[in-house]
Amino acid sequence: MTGPDHYREGERLLVGTDVPADPEQGMGARHDPPSKMDVLTATAHFAAALTASHATHAHPDSLAWDHAINGTEQS
Repeated sequence: MTGPDHYREGERLLVGTDVPADPEQGMGARHDPPSKMDVLTATAHFAAALTASHATHAHPDSLAWDHAINGTEQS
């Protein structure tokens, strides 16, 4: 997973979930906030994205960082 992928996954987790309408109770669709686990997991993804961003900026020519961050093969 790349730095941007981690960031997008963190954002996805914080959006929460949409719950479909319940026709039996006459309720429309509702939006549930993210769970505590989703918030913790999103925080970990944001930390990974920040680390990847810093590593890319601090060591732009490092093939090891490129491999670790982007999953590319070292040559």
